[in-house]
Amino acid sequence: MKEEMINTNRRSFIGELSCASVGSIAALSSALNLKLVGSLSAAETPAAEDFKALVCVFLAGGNDSFNMLLPQAGEEYAEYAVARRSLALPTTEITPLSHTLPDGRQLGVNSNMPGLISLYEGGKAAFVSNVGTLIERTTVASIQAGTATLPLGLFSHSDQQLHWQTSLPETRLPDSGWAGRLGDYFQDLNGVSGVSMNMSTAGTNIFQSSSGTAVFSKSPGTLPGLANWETGSYLNRRRAIETVLEAEYQNVFERALASKTVDAIAASKEYRDAVATAPEITSPFTMTNPISAQLKDVVQSISAREGLSKKRQTFFVKAPGWDLHSSLDPHATMLAQLSEAITEFQAAIESMNLSDNVTLFTASDFGRTLSPNGGGSDHAWGGNQIVVGGAVNGKKVYGSYPELALGNPLDSGRGRLVPTLSVDEYFAELALWMGVPKSSLAMILPNVGRFYDTSLPEPPLGLMNLL
Repeated sequence: MKEEMINTNRRSFIGELSCASVGSIAALSSALNLKLVGSLSAAETPAAEDFKALVCVFLAGGNDSFNMLLPQAGEEYAEYAVARRSLALPTTEITPLSHTLPDGRQLGVNSNMPGLISLYEGGKAAFVSNVGTLIERTTVASIQAGTATLPLGLFSHSDQQLHWQTSLPETRLPDSGWAGRLGDYFQDLNGVSGVSMNMSTAGTNIFQSSSGTAVFSKSPGTLPGLANWETGSYLNRRRAIETVLEAEYQNVFERALASKTVDAIAASKEYRDAVATAPEITSPFTMTNPISAQLKDVVQSISAREGLSKKRQTFFVKAPGWDLHSSLDPHATMLAQLSEAITEFQAAIESMNLSDNVTLFTASDFGRTLSPNGGGSDHAWGGNQIVVGGAVNGKKVYGSYPELALGNPLDSGRGRLVPTLSVDEYFAELALWMGVPKSSLAMILPNVGRFYDTSLPEPPLGLMNLL
């Protein structure tokens, strides 16, 4: 039988569906050992019959988010324009938001994001401002004095992507990501299934991985699995492959690979069967938009949640290309694609009557320098993020929107702004919404106590409707 009959080649198939699990053999065992507390989560989590999903859209490379959410008039715009020089948006390309910040400042959004602006004004979207990785509360003075403990590899893509996905900026060797720890925590809340609650359209990732939770990865627009695996014409080849996989291997890695491949084949069939019996997705998506194409897959997986026995899910969507050093010209198109994809996604979720059950949020390596780097901008620190969903207390900017004049009190140099919100505060709000009680937040976010007192009645930000 011709090799072309295999829809997904074996190497790709095993890599997409099994790599994270096989890699966990060599991973450090979890210091938190959430597998021991997973059985308690169902009892501690309210309304176990409900469904909730988090969708992370990771803007890989570092979004220049002060050209996404920015001052639109007055002295604040003038300071922004002086700092950004050739990178500054003209006021004609900024859509003002309908309310001011508590201090009276008026912000606007890049006009290339009309869908997102509409969601914001409709109360279904919010911004989180000047958020970044922190080990401790940090000031420009403490940095200059050499007393600040800073995240490892502060302006490094690989380090900061790792820290955003793990919320452990003090190490380069984390054993899990914070969504992976969520997966361990909610292990018993979800039903028995070979398909992980943590699903990715962008390959395996540390964000969703842990010693007890693997990543179920699939390519956008495809169903995982081997073509003809279930057909009679493929029976002889299938039996030969199964014989190889079922052999008793002495080598631990060979044994693990065979076991995980068997699990991957079973999980792919379970996923395909669940999708086949799930309600059809009729809401339109722009398939030429790579973010939309991934988010359509997310909607398809959410639609199949009952067949997959899922009460909790997380999704990882990756949008590359945001490292715009030499020219910021592509930024407008990229923001337009992001806005279009988010708008289409929210419309699909609303058509399923799941708006209150699904929350989409963005993350990125870091913000960018306010001062230009040629025609683009350089790696920086604090930046602005987007949160969308029916459970979001929308039409608001959370955190302290910074001054954008060079040399302002948060400027550590070249307009690299020291974050006033930690990723722990941002993620804690999302974890609480998922159903993690305050008493267990440190199991998911070990550093959260440095930034938020879990004994307080107030949530970290007030971003989410936690009722």
